[in-house]
Amino acid sequence: MRLLKLGTVLAGVDADETTHVALRAAEQLAAAAGAELHVVSVTSDEPPAKAPPLSNRGPAEPKLHFLTGDPAQEIQRLSAKLSADVIVLGPHRGRGRDAHMPSLGSTALKVVTHAVAPCLVVAAPLRLPLRRVIAPVDLSETARGALVVALSWASALRHGENGATTLTALRIASPGGPPGSAKDGSALAEELDRLRSEAGAWAGIAVESVTVQAASIAESIDDFASKHKADLIVMGTQGLGQGPEPRLGSVADAMVRRTNIPVLLVPPAVWRMHSGAR
Repeated sequence: MRLLKLGTVLAGVDADETTHVALRAAEQLAAAAGAELHVVSVTSDEPPAKAPPLSNRGPAEPKLHFLTGDPAQEIQRLSAKLSADVIVLGPHRGRGRDAHMPSLGSTALKVVTHAVAPCLVVAAPLRLPLRRVIAPVDLSETARGALVVALSWASALRHGENGATTLTALRIASPGGPPGSAKDGSALAEELDRLRSEAGAWAGIAVESVTVQAASIAESIDDFASKHKADLIVMGTQGLGQGPEPRLGSVADAMVRRTNIPVLLVPPAVWRMHSGAR
């Protein structure tokens, strides 16, 4: 079981108002973890005339990077150079639930799908310490790896009291699903028992399994997370896939589009490392 290492936080900002919320979240993360905070602003021609609106409440002075070029590529390059442990982004678009609207702006989408570090997408303030983390699960390697990342984040950023933070592995089952559904539920229960056993006492959080029967996966996840006042949703992404277009995966795409709860998107480079963790 790999513990979360949050030594370097990178926040990508631009003129979009939602990136101000992302910047605050990055400052909170850096302060909570004692991490180094880097803030990058990329323009296509000239460097910005003014610095991002930093609060300067962190343990150390943030390091600012003003770059020119393609925003997604420059953020990716800087992330690799810094070995960033998380990239914090605003959705870079107007919020809405229109199914025909992209879930993220083009820059954020390219960053997320090419990333080799988890990407925290925030459109509303991040609440720390974490008290409830939701990780949607199925039997895929993507979900298994993301669940381990969720456990690590919940543990590292938990409330000080042992067990005061809960990680919920949320399974959405189709009403009147096929006979294999019960078997899938048993397999997931075994996976969670293994996770609890291997986490041992170090995690300091409660791990629970919840199954909800519903037709719409994304809507059900968002409704459950909102009802239980979740602070963070953790999901794996699909990366580039077979075609040239970047993609998140249908459920992750729908979740980022509809929810105001911060979403930690775990790219293939990360969840593959953890999906076989035993």
